[in-house]
Amino acid sequence: MFIRRAIRTGLVLAALAACQGPGRAAAAGGEAAGLAESGRAAAGAAAVAEDAGHGQPDLNPLDWKTDLALWTGAVFVVLLFVLGKFAWGPIADGLDKREQRIAGEIAAAEKANTDARALLADYQRKLASADAEIRQLIDQAKHEAEQAGQQIVARARGEAEAERRRAVADIELATAGALQDLARQSATLAVQLAGKIVRAELTPADHSTLIDEAVAEFARFEPGRN
Repeated sequence: MFIRRAIRTGLVLAALAACQGPGRAAAAGGEAAGLAESGRAAAGAAAVAEDAGHGQPDLNPLDWKTDLALWTGAVFVVLLFVLGKFAWGPIADGLDKREQRIAGEIAAAEKANTDARALLADYQRKLASADAEIRQLIDQAKHEAEQAGQQIVARARGEAEAERRRAVADIELATAGALQDLARQSATLAVQLAGKIVRAELTPADHSTLIDEAVAEFARFEPGRN
């Protein structure tokens, strides 16, 4: 549309210049005629004789010719009309279409640039989110590993403590059994020695009673019960 208006403005200016051309030519012709008036007076007779001999008028390009100006203007107007109807219209339409196509390409390029920027921003946002999520997963895995390690250590310590307690109980039980056996054997030996000493023969009931008393007496002095 801008190109069409520019073409029309140029055509109007050209028409005005063409219409003013004959007037300017007439003014210049008047000045030239004033300057060459003396020369024309001197050569007037020869010019008249030459024109009469050839039968042709004097054709001076600086002289104002009304009919020539009218014909020139008419031809220019007709040419301007023909060009405006059959030439400048298609040219202007082609230029308008080209302008619209270029504007469309520019708009498409700007839209593509905007879409690319939006896509890049979305990609960067997703990348930052993925990085934060990965760091969170790593921290969570470290925390879970620390908790699992602490649980394993605590369970191992508990099992070791239970094993130690069982071992201590077994040792104490074995020690108590051994002490009881030792007490019985010691009591038997003591009774036998006492019988030999007093030279008295004990009945089985007395023998059993002495052994039980000796064991009970010995049990009071077991290690760890003082």
